[in-house]
Amino acid sequence: MGTEVQTLRKSTNWSILNAIKTASSTEYQRRVPDATRANVQETIREMWDYAPTRNEFLDAFINRIGLVVARNVSWTNPLAKFKIGMLEYGDTIEEYIAGLLTAKTYDPKRDYLEKDLFGQEVPDVQTSFHKVNRTDYYKITINEPILKRAFLDEYGLSGLIVQLMQAPTTSDNWDEFLTTCSLFKEYWDNDGFFKVNIPDVSATGSTAADAKAFIRRVRELADTLPFLSTQYNAAGMPIAANRDELELIITPEALAAVDVEALAGAFNVDKADFGTRVTVVPKEYFGITGAQAILTTRDFFVIADQRLETRSINNPVGLYDNYFLHHWQVISASRFVPAILFTSTEASSVIAVQDTPVTSISALKLYDSTQADVTAGGKVTRGALYTVVGTAVTTPAGGPNDAIRFDLAGAKSPRTILTNTGVLLAAFDEDATSLTITATATDNSTVTATLTLNVVGDKVNVWPLPDVLTDDDADALIEFTPKPVPAAPTSGANKNKVTIPQPGEGYDYKDGATTVNGQTLTLTANKTITVAAKAGYEAKTGATVSWNLVFTA
Repeated sequence: MGTEVQTLRKSTNWSILNAIKTASSTEYQRRVPDATRANVQETIREMWDYAPTRNEFLDAFINRIGLVVARNVSWTNPLAKFKIGMLEYGDTIEEYIAGLLTAKTYDPKRDYLEKDLFGQEVPDVQTSFHKVNRTDYYKITINEPILKRAFLDEYGLSGLIVQLMQAPTTSDNWDEFLTTCSLFKEYWDNDGFFKVNIPDVSATGSTAADAKAFIRRVRELADTLPFLSTQYNAAGMPIAANRDELELIITPEALAAVDVEALAGAFNVDKADFGTRVTVVPKEYFGITGAQAILTTRDFFVIADQRLETRSINNPVGLYDNYFLHHWQVISASRFVPAILFTSTEASSVIAVQDTPVTSISALKLYDSTQADVTAGGKVTRGALYTVVGTAVTTPAGGPNDAIRFDLAGAKSPRTILTNTGVLLAAFDEDATSLTITATATDNSTVTATLTLNVVGDKVNVWPLPDVLTDDDADALIEFTPKPVPAAPTSGANKNKVTIPQPGEGYDYKDGATTVNGQTLTLTANKTITVAAKAGYEAKTGATVSWNLVFTA
């Protein structure tokens, strides 16, 4: 189409008539003869005297040729290159972005239950809706007598179509440009830009040092934006932009003041390639006092055409046709891309780094394998898995430095472990009766919290293996040899105190009728401790089954 338009702009009346005929209906081609220099008047008469062919000619002349030709010769919107195409359906563009997720540490010793497997973890998602907000139309009148007079000159049609259609097309492009530029001020009014203060390089008296300072800041940010940051976009989302995505919108004065080759170096591109990355906009159309340039990406603009067409109506009394150019658009700006305003009048935006010192550690919690909170019980069972949970408390709350380190004390079995993810296993052979867990803030080693747990449950001897009991006398009773009960000390702090051992398999220690397994007894008189066999067991022949404990006055 572009080649055809350029040819038509330079063509004679009959070449235009023949071009229209080629693309017209069969009826038009049948009734209207091919135009030549000699018969052009006859061709016009055949075309003009029959209303359907006249209407078809006018529509083709205006819609297929006029608007296209006019767009090539009229003023062009320099921001039109940022348009994203045609909005085919509906009147709204939805723009959305998802944030980051929090990493979790995999621990093979931990049971991952339904909360981990099927629980939800929804990322931070933000959405913007851009609706059709420009619905303009432009009216142009085509007078038949004026159109017919254009045929009197060999190139009259070419000149007429440019004059007629250039007005609505230029008006449309200019209004599109102004509406697009208004986004800068609206974005600024809503504090959307990240601001960078630079010298006024557009001032008449600006120096080379001012220009170098501007280029230095552009280079600094071009090297920073490829890394995720929440600082440089209006939505505060983690966004990055590579150098090959960056666009610089700059005033003519600022561009004239800087070394273009040095500015291209800030983007790591050749000077020849840099031109397509720069868009010049006069400073009065920024609408922002002190604005020198805007560094952003092509996606800053959300511009799409919804309707771009012409409609017409004939006035049979006035012998003219009114044509209406409709242009409906979404013209908006994204909150989800970096947008940096270089300004000579405003202070630079401050990237706040807030100190969040650790002041305490939350109370440690203990959860069993079903994720039930068993902290209140204060005990762990040998052979069971538990999860210890705690976090450092920062001021203000929610600081990123809330990590803690776990340490375990009191364990006697090497198989009793506490991982740094908080998984606790009390081993089957754990001899200790209590365990102490200490949580230390990694950001402040003086801040700690402790949790002491009693160890309960049957103990298993892993090595050496326990004695295997047998029935040596074949009386259907398993025989055991009791552990001896020590005598009471006769002096010192433990005078008259006796600790009864934990019994082995098949018996209990008794003080009369009272079971005293593992208890510490304080003698106030002589006492006899005896062994009571459980059902199915008996003491080996000759084994000691009673001990006389003597009280020392």
